[in-house]
Amino acid sequence: MAGGSDRMRRVLAACAAAPPLVALAINVAILIPGAAGGTPPFWRGGPLTLSEAAALHDQGELVRLIAAGSDPNARYALRPGVLAARSLTPLEAAVGARRAEVVDLLMLHGATMDANNWTRLHCLAIQTGASDMVETVDRYRPNAAGASCEGVATPF
Repeated sequence: MAGGSDRMRRVLAACAAAPPLVALAINVAILIPGAAGGTPPFWRGGPLTLSEAAALHDQGELVRLIAAGSDPNARYALRPGVLAARSLTPLEAAVGARRAEVVDLLMLHGATMDANNWTRLHCLAIQTGASDMVETVDRYRPNAAGASCEGVATPF
């Protein structure tokens, strides 16, 4: 009988050790390729562009990229699946993704809206159907901006 209980203890110990060992193996598989200069197996995207950060609501990356010299008024490429456009300005990406707080953050960090740019963004905000987006863009309306969307081309 003593041999049976000893064997039972070993089986229970092995069962108890299995989940932590599996978790350790997964962490090693994720972290080791990244530490060796490779890319972890679950992320193959590479660094975000400023427009991607704006669309994906990655405010920390957005501020980091601007601090590193990215122009908040420039046009940047977008990977497939981020938004239905190949390249956008960060403001266009934020409006298209319905990220009102990102529009405010971009404006705080050097993005600008002239009359033509505002009209385009205003029409895009209307197109999204999000009233908070329209209100946010409208707060930055320049005096000379027209509110008509007739004939205004938007990226989507």
